[in-house]
Amino acid sequence: MNKRSLLLIEIIWIILGLMCLGIAIRETVNNGFGRAWLFYLMAAGALVLAWVRDSQRKKL
Repeated sequence: MNKRSLLLIEIIWIILGLMCLGIAIRETVNNGFGRAWLFYLMAAGALVLAWVRDSQRKKL
C-alpha cells in the first residue's frame, strides 16, 4: 500500500475512534457505564488500529 492510502485508513480509524468515544461519553452520562463499556472498548480498539497504521505509514 502506498502512503496516501495508509493515511486515509488512519484518518478513518481516528474518526471512528472519536465517534465511539463521544457516544460512550453520552451513554455514560445518560444511562451509566453499564451500557457504555462496549463503546469505550470499540473506541480504544479503533485508536490502537490508527496507531498501527501510523507506524506502518512511517516505516515506508
